[in-house]
Amino acid sequence: MGLYDLLDAEGKDDQKGKSPGVAVGVVADNQDPEGMGRVKVRFPWKDDADESTWARVVTPMAGKGRGLWFLPEVGDEVLVAFDHGDVQHPYVLGSLWNGTDTPPGDNGDGNNNIRKITSRSGHELVFDDTSGAEKVVIRTKAGHSITLDDAGGGEKIEIKDKSGSNKLVIDSAQNSIGIESSMKLTIKGQMVEIQSDANMTLKAGAVMTIQGSMVKIN
Repeated sequence: MGLYDLLDAEGKDDQKGKSPGVAVGVVADNQDPEGMGRVKVRFPWKDDADESTWARVVTPMAGKGRGLWFLPEVGDEVLVAFDHGDVQHPYVLGSLWNGTDTPPGDNGDGNNNIRKITSRSGHELVFDDTSGAEKVVIRTKAGHSITLDDAGGGEKIEIKDKSGSNKLVIDSAQNSIGIESSMKLTIKGQMVEIQSDANMTLKAGAVMTIQGSMVKIN
């Protein structure tokens, strides 16, 4: 059977409610009334007003109250397969980038060091496998970030705001923890204890105030 015969046979099957193989579609609805994480899809080879039945979405893990929850957005291009070719039982296999909806990164240098998850708003989870500069970064749209940095064996954890002037740094290589603020740093609790096993220095660039109902210095 030639290619034309195969395509012709596929068209006949589709007319009978059958569509072997896979098809490209666009998500039309992702608000599943039964809360099963299903979507409806429109297909370019069908009437624009004609939506599929609710299609279950394939995910790497799914179970009762658990799994990977990444629902396609309305307007996303997806790849769809049909149970035994029956168009009334579609399954969304995954999402597709295209000329309009492009990836959130590229592999221009050919090294393929970056893996990332980017949300609609721009929040990111980035895995950087660059040799000697390995790190994992969680970053919000505004620029607040948590960085787990293994660069050069440094083993550093850094939490900072978008300005970079307010941060907490845990440095395993230097065996140190640093807390910095460009304006005000407050530590508050029912009981607060600060203890040093060796030297301790308290220093202020201006007035230092020590206040309590009773102050003991020993």
